[in-house]
Amino acid sequence: MKYVRFAPIVSVLALIVSAALLAGCGAGHPTIRSITVSPQKANGTVNSGTVVFTAEGNFTDNTSRQLTIADGLSWKTSNNVVATIDDAGAASCKSLGTVTVTATAPQNLTVTVGSGINNTSTDISGTAQLICQ
Repeated sequence: MKYVRFAPIVSVLALIVSAALLAGCGAGHPTIRSITVSPQKANGTVNSGTVVFTAEGNFTDNTSRQLTIADGLSWKTSNNVVATIDDAGAASCKSLGTVTVTATAPQNLTVTVGSGINNTSTDISGTAQLICQ
């Protein structure tokens, strides 16, 4: 009976899997340099419809694309009494006033593993203004 040694094969597979995981975790890809929120200024009506904002990531390799929740994008307003915003960038006016809408995403997906997986990257933000009438 012949025995085949699997140690070299397992080592090569482990190396390939490790490289793939590092590539997926942000090693060697462009990072976000800035975020542009559109529209830069919008008017909304209290208790009537929504204003949809988008966030475009501008990357270190001079490319840009729309960011989503899959990129770690989050939205907030400066005053939730005046307006709220959901994960898709749809803002709703609740009362009269003006708010700053902020889109934030991690500059780079850098993870640490310990008591969980955490993104330790610096956050990049872009802003716009919403006037609720």
